[in-house]
Amino acid sequence: MKKSFFIILLLAVNWSTIAQYHSLDMPQISPKVTESQRLGITDITVNYSSPKVNGRDVWQTVVPQNGDPIPWRIGANMNTTIAFSTDVLIEGQALKAGSYGLHAIPTKEDWTILFASNDNMWGSYYLDTDKDVTIKVEVSPVENEHSEQLDFEFKNRTDSSLSVAIEWEKLSIPFTVSVDLNKTVIESFRYQLKGITTYAWEAWDAAAQWCLNHNTNLEEALAWSNRSIEGGYGGYAANTNFTNLSTKSSILWALGKKTEADEIMSKALPMMNNVQNDYWVGKKLSDQGRNELSLKFFNQMIEKFPDTWYVYLGATRAEYINGNIKKALKNLGKTKDMAPSNYGEYLNGIEQKIKNGETI
Repeated sequence: MKKSFFIILLLAVNWSTIAQYHSLDMPQISPKVTESQRLGITDITVNYSSPKVNGRDVWQTVVPQNGDPIPWRIGANMNTTIAFSTDVLIEGQALKAGSYGLHAIPTKEDWTILFASNDNMWGSYYLDTDKDVTIKVEVSPVENEHSEQLDFEFKNRTDSSLSVAIEWEKLSIPFTVSVDLNKTVIESFRYQLKGITTYAWEAWDAAAQWCLNHNTNLEEALAWSNRSIEGGYGGYAANTNFTNLSTKSSILWALGKKTEADEIMSKALPMMNNVQNDYWVGKKLSDQGRNELSLKFFNQMIEKFPDTWYVYLGATRAEYINGNIKKALKNLGKTKDMAPSNYGEYLNGIEQKIKNGETI
């Protein structure tokens, strides 16, 4: 096997010597491919040259086994590279943000995937597995549908993890990439909020809302919410409005500062001006168990947006939660009169639940 690999190397060198005398852009036997995927706010990019099976027994005649005589570049031509825009975990092992040469040592059972600090090699011929490799992970290949061309696929994505699968011939070799989502997102917010977005109240509010929705970093989220409301140095770009006040109220509630939270929300109520967005704030009040405030909220919505049918639906829920059955049914009647006809069955179901004393 060693002899055949050195012949391949010699042919590659001879071809590159010939090719250097012109710069024509020509089709390649193993074309370059770039695959990218975002995980949370982490960009993952794989660059490789994709060979074909072309009738060969690739695992016996093309890909070196057991690292003999060298690891496999996982592709053709230059070494395959994988880059991460933030720190990640590979099969649970920490790996810093950056670009890495990606190599493999296949065996009959498990494979070793190598992440090399040197990402600019021709193949794997000069890879020093002791000095160049940052981390190595053990993974298991699985049978797969035939893939004529070597390919990388991103699979099984969640909010904080995914599988990167090397697929060729009838094998798939996946490894797991995961991130500390809260840590990477919050660090990114801190960086971004020092830039031009520092003058946008929406950016500070969006960062605060993200933390609230993920129940993380709430004290700093409260500071960001205050910045959205009060502005920066000397009050520059201050903007007190319904959206950021309701965000602040919800953060205070999550922090257990319930009296202050209700005071802020009461201050926000007269400022509501977007029926679609503001409706969900009222629903969230109900979800938080702030029943009296939710009722006050929807009654003010009715005054401000009397021609919007789902405002009466919100008031129906609020009255029912507060034990006002007759008022709930009255509001539901208004809802049924105004709602599009395709909501009829849904609203009839709510009416039946109210009469049965069920949760709506």
